Amino acid sequence: LLVCSIVPMLPETAAPAATSYTAVFGAGSTWAAIAISAWQRDVALRGIPVNYQPLGSTAGRVYYYQDQADFAASEIPFQNAYRDATGTVTTNEVDLAAHRPYAYLPDVAGGTSFMYHLDVAGSQVTNLRLSPTTAAKIFTLGITNWDDPAITADNGGRQLPNLPIKPVVRSDGSGTTAQFTAFMASQTPDIWNAFCKKEGINITSCPPTSLYPPDPNLIAQQLSDGVANFVAAPYNNGAITYVEYGYAKNLGFPVASLLNQAGYYTQPTALNVAIALTTAKIHSDFTQDLSGVYVNPDPRTYPMSSYSYLIVPTSTASPMTTAKGATLGAFILYAVCAGQLKAAQLGYSPLPKNLVGFAFDAEKLIPGAPAPPPIDQCADPTITGAFNLNNAPPPPPGSHIGDAVPAGPGQTGNTTQASRGSNGSSGTKTAAGATATTVPNGLGGAGTATAQGNPNQLLATSGPITLPPKSDPMPLGLYILAAGLVLLIVFAPPTVAVALRNRERERSSQNEPQRR
Repeated sequence: LLVCSIVPMLPETAAPAATSYTAVFGAGSTWAAIAISAWQRDVALRGIPVNYQPLGSTAGRVYYYQDQADFAASEIPFQNAYRDATGTVTTNEVDLAAHRPYAYLPDVAGGTSFMYHLDVAGSQVTNLRLSPTTAAKIFTLGITNWDDPAITADNGGRQLPNLPIKPVVRSDGSGTTAQFTAFMASQTPDIWNAFCKKEGINITSCPPTSLYPPDPNLIAQQLSDGVANFVAAPYNNGAITYVEYGYAKNLGFPVASLLNQAGYYTQPTALNVAIALTTAKIHSDFTQDLSGVYVNPDPRTYPMSSYSYLIVPTSTASPMTTAKGATLGAFILYAVCAGQLKAAQLGYSPLPKNLVGFAFDAEKLIPGAPAPPPIDQCADPTITGAFNLNNAPPPPPGSHIGDAVPAGPGQTGNTTQASRGSNGSSGTKTAAGATATTVPNGLGGAGTATAQGNPNQLLATSGPITLPPKSDPMPLGLYILAAGLVLLIVFAPPTVAVALRNRERERSSQNEPQRR
């Protein structure tokens, strides 16, 4: 009765798609998963079925070369000498994937951040600053307490409490781990090499790794959700992890400002990441070289910035077909164009025009994929001009190395943080206290989709609009009605049964004298 009464009243969420698509399956990166999952939901409303499982970058690559996924997502390409946590070469992924020709396709940019949980006297610290050297020592166990002099120096002389640090690393093969260890191998090689040697990895120059070296003093958790939720748990004061910024943003937790080459502590905002990536280099196979990003001299740079790949098939080797290629291509064109409108609010940075061009080039190699539009018709905000690096503000006052930080916990302006318990989004507060987010008009933001089932036809940008606060699709009255019906269904039968038993006892007691 309850289901039949309410379901017909629910509003329709999408009209049937005009084009029929064959479902595709992908697996891999948790670093990019927040964005991919959002795009997946968007295209589903247009009749484009994409099933993506965030199992970790290494698992995604394995699924691809074992023919268990139509596409994969990873922060690093296939490895010709994949090493396990001990540093031993176990697999040549390049050889294993050779039977399924592929291309690397940029999908989303972002910052690998240091999410932390630090409460002092009941107040949350939201303005932590770390240098690359200090961060590397924390995750290689050279610094074990929050009152360490190196942390004090990073924070302008402000000493944090005598509290053990709980460093949290990934237990599974992870592109996030690969990004962080690549940063350490480049920027703090002595620290990283010494730690590898201590952990029994006897390599003179320790390379980046997908599997963090195990140590009993490190807390290992699986997947990005796992490390982020561990840090956010109320009983884990003192914990810190490395994770894509969107996870901290969603949980409403702060991330450390990281010292860049120009001497400023910066946050992984969309603009700071985009500025950092202006010095990224692209190899002939579309893989990334981030050595210039780490040392970008722009004072607004967030130094640990990077981008993720989709690994897409360029032949119909099983399990790929041209029908699946049509679906995958449509999904990609949405993701790298209109999907980028959501990048900043999800904790990422939109792809710059050159990377969109590389994505178009790779998408055209997928059998059965639709042709991309002229790049100037792509709704990516770096192309439309809605996301302009020239508008990026300078680093805030007090964020230069040696600048004083307030003596107590709190916010200083060089850290942005949503209230705990929210979804972490920022924007303009409405009169009711809800959050509204301003994004440019375009397919997948606001506005009306044209040509159902065809994400290739992107809307032109027509200036910023304000999305309304998130609202529940069911009116409050329906919830009250549903609650009443549930209470009636749950409690009415026992109440009636008790009443009937009482009435039967009364009748029995009245008839007893007559029988006597």
